Amino acid sequence: MKAGKETIKYINKQNILSVFREKNEVTKAEIMEVTKLSAGTVSALIRELVGETLLMEEYYGESSGGRKPMIYSLNGERVRILTLKVTAKGILAGIVNLKGEIIWHKSLPVRIHDKATFSSALKDTAALIEEQQRNVMEQISIVAYSIPGIICYSSRSIVYSTALYLENVNLQALSNQLFRKDMEVYVFKDTDALILGEYYGTRKDSRNMLYLLCDQGVGMSVISRGSLLRMDGCGLEIGHTTIDLHGLPCKCSSTGCVGTLLGEKPAAAQYTQMYETIYPESILDGTMLSYDVLTDWYLEGKDKIADRVMREQIELLSLVAVNAVNLFNPDVVVIGGPVSRIPEMAGMVEAWVKEKALKPFTASISIKASRQGYHTSLYGMAEYVLDKEVFTAVSIRK
Repeated sequence: MKAGKETIKYINKQNILSVFREKNEVTKAEIMEVTKLSAGTVSALIRELVGETLLMEEYYGESSGGRKPMIYSLNGERVRILTLKVTAKGILAGIVNLKGEIIWHKSLPVRIHDKATFSSALKDTAALIEEQQRNVMEQISIVAYSIPGIICYSSRSIVYSTALYLENVNLQALSNQLFRKDMEVYVFKDTDALILGEYYGTRKDSRNMLYLLCDQGVGMSVISRGSLLRMDGCGLEIGHTTIDLHGLPCKCSSTGCVGTLLGEKPAAAQYTQMYETIYPESILDGTMLSYDVLTDWYLEGKDKIADRVMREQIELLSLVAVNAVNLFNPDVVVIGGPVSRIPEMAGMVEAWVKEKALKPFTASISIKASRQGYHTSLYGMAEYVLDKEVFTAVSIRK
């Protein structure tokens, strides 16, 4: 069965738009070279895309003889995506345009520990955006959430989040109510958003990537053959895998989970215990210690307790990395969280992995520290959504 004219036209327009994913400013000649479409077809479809305000005429480029070529770019005013990174410590909100640029962002520090505090934080976020970005708010029809926990992608729901103490929360219904209109909702677990930020930020250099987050908890996400591994109800909850049968109780109701030994709380608890053993007449409030503070003290090189604690944290992280590599055989493992600021961390983990993991999986493996920055999650979610909603390159099956 042959594709109709409208189908072919749609495919050609999508393939033209996809050219702008790799380059911000493009000429018709460059589009023709990439898409293999004729000059007449490209000219006609460019006119339509400009008319639909997806593309803009920017300026005339340099000529090598003859007419100067028009330079086209994406219209940054055309699409607005609201991205929300939710953690137990608050919400990081950002508005992203068609070019993948974060045009507005705001951090709202607030403790989220149940559905009431979660809903209240979202309402405060929406009110703030309406106050500061009223005109933009009216254009937003897509919202993407980053959530620590187990996600049902098809129903756009939080199945279970130990970090936020949430269970069975329908984000589609909540978003429609919050923004008073039907929203297109995307939901990502926290490490999904982070690995996407790494993947797009490195220009998709690796098609088989694994991300380990070591922060308030321990999380993992996987990109296999260029696709994010997303399965309803499958959280890849490596932080809740058992590594000590007789270990400490975990808030998930098990004992000896990775997260009871690795991450902010166990590191702070270990530091406090060691400090009070060495200085019995002193009392240290370990609840005030953060992973960032312990990392800072380690980097300063003056605190022997912080040095020992963080080195043990890196050893535990290395053990987790070995298990993850043996399961998924990635080309690259990216490690995020405060430990990524420790220059020698990646080398220490890589040495451990190459010694302990299965040999066929370690010949060309690379362990890297995340370097994508504070807004990685917002950027990663937006790029994924843009690929799905705008830039999908398609072809006719033969």
